[in-house]
Amino acid sequence: MKDLAEVVEPLCSLDWEDIDTVETACRSVLEYLGAHRAILRGALAALPTRPDLLALCEHPDSEATAGLGQQLDKIVLYQDPSGFRVRMHIFWAGCDDLPHNHRWTFASMILKGQFRHSQYGLENYSDTMDLPIPIPLQVRMERVGSTYALHHTILHALVADEATVSLVVRGPAVKDRGYLVDPKTGRRHWHLAAADESPEDIARKRMSPELLCQLTAKLDEWGLLGDPDGN
Repeated sequence: MKDLAEVVEPLCSLDWEDIDTVETACRSVLEYLGAHRAILRGALAALPTRPDLLALCEHPDSEATAGLGQQLDKIVLYQDPSGFRVRMHIFWAGCDDLPHNHRWTFASMILKGQFRHSQYGLENYSDTMDLPIPIPLQVRMERVGSTYALHHTILHALVADEATVSLVVRGPAVKDRGYLVDPKTGRRHWHLAAADESPEDIARKRMSPELLCQLTAKLDEWGLLGDPDGN
């Protein structure tokens, strides 16, 4: 059976600005991983021996995410030298996030649960903290097996059922900062790259090995990691 690095190898030379190509290539990878869950099990089992990846795994800091609705754990399974990553996201109660962009293009597939997905159009980097009130241009439900790709210039927001799980291919970062915007006031909240965050902020959201072990057990309990014998 292939390992994760072999599965994602076709993405190494991907043009992440070409969303059509990104969607096609990432959907193929995500669907393969969805059909071969033992690869995910193996990647999770190896994480405790990979401090470089474990350092990238995040658990929501209640103080930093207060009012932002971003209650989700992020587990990084793979990081490629070209800059892209493979992650698992686990959404918890209260995940009703503000419209936001990303510093990267990405693709996602739902493994468990569902979320309501709103898209608002293009980002706005005008030099102001107050933006026009964002209005959804598309709203859809993403359910188990749904895949989609989103360019880094698009504003979107999720309202997730508790314990929803998604598998994500995150492209290389192309911006120093992204933002969230309050849909009631238009007030912007900046989201910085790790290089611009304080050591204290990074430490507060870093996932502990103990929590990773608990989450892995929960994913196994939910039947998302395939057969322990490798099937």
